Amino acid sequence: MPSEACWRFRRHILIEKMMILKTAPLKRRFAAMLYEMLLVGAATCLAALFAGIAAIFLNPVSIAVSALVTSILIMGSWWLYFRANWHGQGQTLAMRTWKIGLCDLNGIQPSLHLLRLRFIWACIFIVFIPMLAYAGLRHFLGIPPKGAAGAALIWLILPWGFALLNPDRQFLYDFLAGTRLVAVKGKP
Repeated sequence: MPSEACWRFRRHILIEKMMILKTAPLKRRFAAMLYEMLLVGAATCLAALFAGIAAIFLNPVSIAVSALVTSILIMGSWWLYFRANWHGQGQTLAMRTWKIGLCDLNGIQPSLHLLRLRFIWACIFIVFIPMLAYAGLRHFLGIPPKGAAGAALIWLILPWGFALLNPDRQFLYDFLAGTRLVAVKGKP
């Protein structure tokens, strides 16, 4: 069992690490997010190819099952893309380009559990809430598609607007998952 001095040393190193890891600037994170949308779009296209093939066989059986399989394939492709990058290097290609790293609150690479939480919270705030808002506005209030889409996109302000109010400037899904986006230095 480590001695008290060893624990104090580890705590000192941890505090130093937290001071060194500065939050990545919002402008860089938004630029990386735009780039990330292109990369996730490519993963979505690949998943949509498989989903289309599955739909050909499943639509005659049940449209609901076909829609569920399509959703699972697309969400699964997103999770595979992010898990492979976050768990392997702690960065996606967009994050590497803009020198942004992902760590937990202790400044180390997040566990798989934290990565799952981050992915789930991000999907809730970036995908599901805007989709539910759109569906509600269209079907319950009868708002035209363009108006409903515009109003639904306002929900995207929630996770990213939170960064303006948070002292550490983290997005809402990072705050809830216990992760941080930090600035990393490039290779010399």
